[in-house]
Amino acid sequence: MADALTINVSDEGSKKLVELVGRLDTNTSPMLEEAANGLYNDQVNDIIVEMGQCEFVSSAGLRVIVAMQKHATVGGSLVFRNVRSDVMDVFDMTGFNKILTFE
Repeated sequence: MADALTINVSDEGSKKLVELVGRLDTNTSPMLEEAANGLYNDQVNDIIVEMGQCEFVSSAGLRVIVAMQKHATVGGSLVFRNVRSDVMDVFDMTGFNKILTFE
């Protein structure tokens, strides 16, 4: 499927690991928003987003990421891990590389 996203959530120590597989775009970004809201409603404040298999991020995906970052700045952390170079180019071009944390 061209416009598919799978989101796997698991524990990594005291943090939640959110693995994105596929494309984060207009059609799929509501899935990440719903997953993030569920974590925040469960009082999870520290999140690692594994992006090694995330192939694409659109402006709709960036909007959800900004919302997650705003929530994380209020007593939590948000870290993006293993971002592919083509997706990192999007973060670089939009200035997100200056406001997000990567490892």
